[in-house]
Amino acid sequence: MKQSVDQNLLAANIDTIRSVFKMDYQHMQIMGAFICTVYKVVAEEEHIRACRKILKSRFGIFSEFRGHLELLIVIKMSLAEDPEEYLEGIISTYDSLSSSFVLGNESRILTAIILYDNIRPEYLDALCDQTVNIYQIMKENHPFLTDQYDMPFAALMAIKGDVIDFQIEDIEACYELISPGFMLSKNETQTVSHILSLSDLPADQKSGMFMEMYDAFKENKIGMSTRCMPILAVLIYAGISVEQAVLQTIDNDLILKQIKGFGSVFGVGSETRRMFAAAMTVLDNIPDDTAVEGAVISSILSLIISIETMAVVAATTTTSSH
Repeated sequence: MKQSVDQNLLAANIDTIRSVFKMDYQHMQIMGAFICTVYKVVAEEEHIRACRKILKSRFGIFSEFRGHLELLIVIKMSLAEDPEEYLEGIISTYDSLSSSFVLGNESRILTAIILYDNIRPEYLDALCDQTVNIYQIMKENHPFLTDQYDMPFAALMAIKGDVIDFQIEDIEACYELISPGFMLSKNETQTVSHILSLSDLPADQKSGMFMEMYDAFKENKIGMSTRCMPILAVLIYAGISVEQAVLQTIDNDLILKQIKGFGSVFGVGSETRRMFAAAMTVLDNIPDDTAVEGAVISSILSLIISIETMAVVAATTTTSSH
C-alpha cells in the first residue's frame, strides 16, 4: 500500500500556510496543506501570497470570495499552471450557477471549484445546468433536509453523468436503507446517500457496506460521531475490507497525531483528525494507474473537500449567527 500523504511534507505545508493565513480557522489551514501534500507540492509562501494578492485585487473584503473559502481558493490558484486563469474560470462557473437560482454564496463557490476542477471548459455550462436540475429534484424530494450544503454533491452527481432519474432513485433507495439506523441524524443520512449514489454498486450492497463500516468503527471505539458519517461513506471507495479500512485508518490517525495542528486539545481535535485519517485511507488505496489516478484523486479530493469545508462553513456560520 502506498502512502498518499508524506507526513513531513504535510507538517511543513501546514507551517507555510499558517504563516500566510494566520487568522484563518485551523481546519481550513490543514485542509489547504492536505491538498498541497496529496499533490506532492511544497507550499511556497511567496507564491501563495502572490495568489492571494491577485484575489484581493479582484474582490473587496466583504466579497463572498474573501470569506471562509478564501484560503481554499488561494491554495487552488497556487496549484494551477496559471493562477489568474484559474480564478477567472472559477468566477465564470460561479456566475453560471448564480444566474440559475439563489443559494448560499459559499456553497456556490465550492460547487464552482468542483465543476471547474473536474470538467473540460466546453462542457461547463451544460454541467452547471445539470447540477441545478439535480439540486432542485433533491429539494423537491426532501424540502426540509436539503440546503445549500448539498449543492457540491449535486455537482459531483452531474459530473458522474448518469441519468438523473436513476441517480435520484438510487439516492432514495440508499436513504431508505440507512435512515432507520440514524433517526436523529437525517441530514447526515442524506449526505451519505448522496455520496453512496456516486458508486455503481447496487443500493443494498453499498448501503450495507456503509453500515458495516460505521459499526466497525464504533466497535473499535474510534471516536467518530454521526457528523463523521459522510467521510465513512467515502471509505467504500477504498476497495478494501472493512477490517482493513479500520486498521489503516487507525495507523493513519497515529501518524497525524504526531503532526502539530492535529492535537486533541490545541489542534483540530481527535474527531476531525480521524476524518483526515479516513481520507488518507481512501487515497492510499487508489491504484497506481497513471491513466486514471489523477482523475480519481481529483474526484475523491472533491468529496473530501466538500465534506470538510462545508462542515467548517456550517459550524462557523451557525456560531456567528448567535
